[in-house]
Amino acid sequence: MGVPFVAVRGLLGSDLLTYRPDLLVQDNPFTPGEQVVVAQPVRPDIAVFHALQADRWGNAITPGPRDDVMLARAARRVIVTAETVVDTRLSPADAPHDTFLPAIDVDVVAEAPLGAHPCGLGRLYEHDPDHCRTYLAAAAHPHEFRAYLDRYVFGAADHAAYLSRVDDTRRAGV
Repeated sequence: MGVPFVAVRGLLGSDLLTYRPDLLVQDNPFTPGEQVVVAQPVRPDIAVFHALQADRWGNAITPGPRDDVMLARAARRVIVTAETVVDTRLSPADAPHDTFLPAIDVDVVAEAPLGAHPCGLGRLYEHDPDHCRTYLAAAAHPHEFRAYLDRYVFGAADHAAYLSRVDDTRRAGV
């Protein structure tokens, strides 16, 4: 949105104001005697989205009505991975019930089938509850989490290798 701050009424009187010096209480310029909390905008360095489909120009379709466009515009750089990347230009008409992310907001696109794993992706595939449990159990202990990262992230040469490792784990019943 490009604004220097955003007014948030709901934080007035909360403990957050005690612990967050970046949240300021200011007079409302439009209603004398009323105060509002102002907060700096969130500006992530990178936002990553996984799309149902993208085109080679950077237009992407993500499932359902979501805040993806707003999040993309807040980020300095945007990466989109997609189930498929097509050579025909996508438009909002291609996404009547989904979110259309325009190419102007996207820096790079990469094709990654099953790229949302272990999460699901709208109507294409469900989440993987077994792998989610594996991840959560590992994340609770630094040594186990490092082993998880070594196996599934750092140890996989590419996305296909990651999917192969997930498949091997399923077949082994781990």
